[in-house]
Amino acid sequence: MRTIAGLTHLDQPLTRFLSSNQHAFTRADLLSRWTRTALERAVEAGTVTRILPAVYCSTEHRGNPLVRAESLNLWHPAGLVTGALALHLYASELQAPSAADLRVTSGFRPHATSWVRCRQGAPVRFSSSPRGVQCTEPAMALLDAWRFALPDERINLLYEALWARVCTWRQLQRELERAPRVAGRRDLQRVLSRFAEGATTPLEVRAKHEVFADDRFREFEWQVDLRLGSRRVVADMLHRRAMVAVEFDGDRYHSTRQARDEDRERQTELAAAGYLVIRFGWSDVTARPGWCRERLLSAVSAQLARPAGT
Repeated sequence: MRTIAGLTHLDQPLTRFLSSNQHAFTRADLLSRWTRTALERAVEAGTVTRILPAVYCSTEHRGNPLVRAESLNLWHPAGLVTGALALHLYASELQAPSAADLRVTSGFRPHATSWVRCRQGAPVRFSSSPRGVQCTEPAMALLDAWRFALPDERINLLYEALWARVCTWRQLQRELERAPRVAGRRDLQRVLSRFAEGATTPLEVRAKHEVFADDRFREFEWQVDLRLGSRRVVADMLHRRAMVAVEFDGDRYHSTRQARDEDRERQTELAAAGYLVIRFGWSDVTARPGWCRERLLSAVSAQLARPAGT
């Protein structure tokens, strides 16, 4: 955890120092360099905030997720940040929560603040340190985020975390099997079983079970193994009669040059074999599912309306 030792600009006034360092510090650490009067005056002036008992930060940084997470470690070193805040530390693109969850051992009854929720339980054997903060491992953090989320927020939170590759669905499955009690276990198990059917990404699972799930798409096949000459191609979604192949991709799963080259080669092979290739990304499937359905059905209709041999 970050301390005064090793930091620069210690010749600055306390307020300016904390403003230029987006971190949390213990009272003892601050008093090793500044006076108690300086600290108390800064708190009274509103420029420094006592974010947790005996833990301080610049008032302008008190909403910073990293500062909040650091303050939890400083306040209760034996605890581990978990849930949505830990997920944000593992993958910054995931939304930071307004409240933080801290795993503590049973019997620890702290007096904290309204934004901290202490979750009592057995000691956690393993931990990780994203961005220097002691957290539960990714799969446990995601399972805790699921437990503590409102029921109507759980599914989207789950997909977003898996899409961000915080952990794999198999790692989450193993964590779920070890957990004795989990709110919404049946719903979570149902989603994870969809991955076990053969889908390779959260995008494919959402597409199959949320976007293209009604009777209009019953003629489509999923994860179809095609032999195109000497090459084997797996189509994410296929309308065999109309010869329409659908690919679901996104930057996170197709970010390397090799992956993009393979995508182009696969699309070329499909086109050479007479297939029309439609591509949908994460934002298409999650933000405009109706557009995806309309475009795909229009493409199928156009293909089926073509004269034979053209």
